[in-house]
Amino acid sequence: MKRLLSALGINSVLEVLPIMLLAALIYWLVRRAKQKKLFGQDFKSIRRKSRANEVIRLLLVCWSVVVICMTLTPTGFWGKLWDIILFQQGSMTPIKFEKWRFVSVWWTHFIKYSGHYLGGVALLGEVINTVENIIFFVPIGLGLSFLWKKKSFIKIILLGASCSFLVEFIQAFIGRDGNIDDFLCNTLGTVLGYLLYLLIKRVFPNFTEKASLSANDVWEQTRGTSKNNPNTDPSA
Repeated sequence: MKRLLSALGINSVLEVLPIMLLAALIYWLVRRAKQKKLFGQDFKSIRRKSRANEVIRLLLVCWSVVVICMTLTPTGFWGKLWDIILFQQGSMTPIKFEKWRFVSVWWTHFIKYSGHYLGGVALLGEVINTVENIIFFVPIGLGLSFLWKKKSFIKIILLGASCSFLVEFIQAFIGRDGNIDDFLCNTLGTVLGYLLYLLIKRVFPNFTEKASLSANDVWEQTRGTSKNNPNTDPSA
């Protein structure tokens, strides 16, 4: 069971879960306080009307923290850190700075060795890793499509590809390999995220419109209604 959880990457997610929850809480509290100060007595109604958009923003924050924690730290960093904090055992492995390079897992394992290099659990692990790297970047393509007003396929894909390239570039300097396969899979995941948005928009147009409505959009609409209605209290 432990081996399966490790292959699926669930152990890694659980290790960074406390950091993600803390970051999400801080983001929620700070954003709530700023909006309460800005919107005044309209705060509750604006938050209610923009709830779907706020949830998407919060989920993107959680995703960003998980990506940073899981990809921009040395392998096994969080597991070793929790062992030191909770059980006072183990030690951190010194970070090895290596020359930047891209390593293609698919070329090394499946083409060069004609399938003889990997087999059984190892092969399954690489397949799972490939699928995970695709799914990993679906949220950026999907989430940004809801949040950006002037969205475009090219801009979203370029941002996803740039984030992935930056991650792979930095990994070579923290004792990990920059992997061209991960870059390609992450970019494909961004594309799939954008296509998923288009599907949701087509099937659930009302939800898409509602989820794309930010708190600032609602506030602007509220102010516009107040200006056009002479009977509305200007201080509202």
